[in-house]
Amino acid sequence: PGNRLFGLISVPLPGGLNKVFFLPFIAVIVMNWIQHRQLKEATLFPLAFCVLTGVSWYVNGKPSIFGTIQLTLVMLRCYILWYFCRLTCTFENNRQLNRWVWGYVVYIAAQFLYNILWQGGAPWPRVHPDCSGGVWGPMAGGEAHWIGYMSVFGLLLIAGWWVSVGRKARPRIRTWVILTTLVIAYNLIFMTDTKHVLVLFPFFALPLLLHPRVTARLKLSLLVAGILFLVGTTAYFHLVMGKLQMRRYINSAQNSPRVQMFYAVTGDLPYLVPYPLFGAGPGMFASPQAVEAGTPLARRYVIPYQDENRRRGYFGLHGTTASASVIGSTQSDFFILMGEYGWLATIVYYGFWIWLIVRLLQKSTQIPSENLQSGIFISLACCLIAQGILMGLVTMLIVPPLMYPIWILMGRMWDMQVGEGAPAQEEL
Repeated sequence: PGNRLFGLISVPLPGGLNKVFFLPFIAVIVMNWIQHRQLKEATLFPLAFCVLTGVSWYVNGKPSIFGTIQLTLVMLRCYILWYFCRLTCTFENNRQLNRWVWGYVVYIAAQFLYNILWQGGAPWPRVHPDCSGGVWGPMAGGEAHWIGYMSVFGLLLIAGWWVSVGRKARPRIRTWVILTTLVIAYNLIFMTDTKHVLVLFPFFALPLLLHPRVTARLKLSLLVAGILFLVGTTAYFHLVMGKLQMRRYINSAQNSPRVQMFYAVTGDLPYLVPYPLFGAGPGMFASPQAVEAGTPLARRYVIPYQDENRRRGYFGLHGTTASASVIGSTQSDFFILMGEYGWLATIVYYGFWIWLIVRLLQKSTQIPSENLQSGIFISLACCLIAQGILMGLVTMLIVPPLMYPIWILMGRMWDMQVGEGAPAQEEL
């Protein structure tokens, strides 16, 4: 992240490298399609989305074809990665799956060590919570929230491990798992200032609590952990914000730039574009490409607020103020879909997302509950719910560490054969 090795050493990588990163993946997928070796499930989604993109591009006066292709590839990155992993690198057994999951969880827990460094050696926000950017560094540009999102994914994966093989794990392993959970939870609650995720976390974890294959005893243990998490969250809110600041935060949300943008891409869209079903055209409303090009809708709904936040930064007004939080942002993946691709493409996109969640939960019920695959499938469904909701708040699709690990894991697990669970119980 940030062209820095391990978040510390600057690496002179070209800025456009990420734009060509997916070309080999696309080439492999296209060659398999040409040879009629398509995988089953979800092969119509990219075709439907690309057709609607083409219609949107055409009816909106044929804007830049390069920008259209670039933005569409960004929106389809996760699908490309998921499909490519299904083609080439499915896990062979639970041992490989277990090592991959815990490698990612340990990487998430290690962000706490980075945050201690950025906070001047203190395990609390001595400088400012926005400086807790983990591997991204203390740039105070929203990276602390990204660490918060990663922490949520880590906690959900640990919960999936706990409800499957965790019940039979050795006490020593359980102790390490609990300590890792406490580190990630502490980093999320007290170091990253990701208040909206703390409020939404119970909704992300609902499949774990409602899943029929999770026993009542395991659900009780998750509820106890959830109560402790809520106690820590409540203590943080009272410590940092207080009742007065919290009330101000809620009141400001009602007339925030985000609410104005939401009205623009929903009720007001028929008055802004000729074909609301197909949006304003790729790269013409709320995307970074639209802002860079200075399109009329971007100048009206996005650029003024970005200029305001930049001017506030000149006077040191940043961080936990309402205008600089998620409430004050006018860009998100949902706004890009609704405003630029239109309502039909948004339905197709989120329809695919919902289908994935349903299939993951179905797969978890077809595997013995003591098998690691069952618990991780439930966790992945929770992570997709979290990503789908957070896409309505921020632009997650352009941040690889937030999206790619979950989709790689899902792609490598999707076509796994049901294997033995014993090897995964004895190691982390």
